[in-house]
Amino acid sequence: MEKPIKISFRELSGKSIVGNKGGIIGTVTDVIFDENTGKIISLDIEPSEQSPISPSEDCYKLIPYRIVLAIKDVVIIDESKINSIKIIDKNK
Repeated sequence: MEKPIKISFRELSGKSIVGNKGGIIGTVTDVIFDENTGKIISLDIEPSEQSPISPSEDCYKLIPYRIVLAIKDVVIIDESKINSIKIIDKNK
């Protein structure tokens, strides 16, 4: 069993997100936690210009934490699961 990663919001916020196939995805802008367990559920991101995710000021782009492979100097995600990103309208 893998040891859970302990990281503060301050350390995670602003980190670049890259895919395991080399794609530049964006930057972490916020973190969504499960209020009962304290575990991270999703990362809200700001897509980069090269990102396969369309930028929009009117929507949250939530990357499920389960597709995060590693967190070091950057956050590495499983690019094959990029279609599991949720786009949520901020005005609803």
